[in-house]
Amino acid sequence: MKLVLLVEDETELADTLTDGLESQGYRVHHAADAEDARVRTESHRYDALIVDWMLPGMSGPDFVRELREEDYAAPILMLTVRDSVDDRVEGLESGADDYLTKPFSFEELLARVRALLRRPADWQTIDDLEVGPLQISTATREVAVADHEVDLRKKEFDLLRLLAEESPAVVSRTSIAERVWGTEYVSDNAIDVTVSGLRQRLGEAVDKTDKTEESVRLETIRGVGYRLQTEDD
Repeated sequence: MKLVLLVEDETELADTLTDGLESQGYRVHHAADAEDARVRTESHRYDALIVDWMLPGMSGPDFVRELREEDYAAPILMLTVRDSVDDRVEGLESGADDYLTKPFSFEELLARVRALLRRPADWQTIDDLEVGPLQISTATREVAVADHEVDLRKKEFDLLRLLAEESPAVVSRTSIAERVWGTEYVSDNAIDVTVSGLRQRLGEAVDKTDKTEESVRLETIRGVGYRLQTEDD
C-alpha cells in the first residue's frame, strides 16, 4: 500500500482528499504546515507528497526546495491557485515533479498521483553509464563531466539518464514525458524548464574541462526531440 503525505492547511480540502485517496487504497498522512511535514518526512518513508503552495510559515515551494537540496527523492505534486507561467516555472524549479491548479477534480489529482508513482522497471537494472566524458552513477545519482561534478535536480537527473541510455539516438518529447514523468500528460513548460536546467548545468561543467578533451552537450533536434551529443573541441 502506497503511503502519501498531504501538506495542506485547508482542513475541509485536506479531509476530502484524504478520504478520496484512502478510498482508492492509499495510506495518507496529513500535515497542516511545512514544519509538521518536515518532521514526518524524517520519520516515514513516503511514496509521494502532495504539497499546497500557500502554507502558514514556510511556503510550499520553499519546503520542496529544502527537501530537494537534501536529495529527498519522493515525487512531489504541488497544488496552487496560481496559474501564471512564472508561477508554474517557480513551482517546478523548486523541485516539484508536477503542478495542479485549484480548483481541480479529484479524478485529475488521482491520475497525476498515479503517474508520479509509475516508474519504468527497466531503470533498476543499469548501474553506471558513460557517454564520452560524462559519467553517471544511477545507484548514487552522481554525475560528472571529466571528473567535474554536476549537481542536478531530480527530474534533470532522470532526463539525463534517459538521454544517456538512448545516446546517440534522438529521444522524442513524448518518450521523455512517459519515461521521466510516467505519463504523456505533461505540460510543454515542464519539459522545457527541465531541459533548460540540464543544458545549463552540463554547459557549466564542460566549461571547467580541458578544452582539448572530448565534450558533451544536449542537442535539440527541432520538431523531433533531444539527444546527447559528444564531440572533440
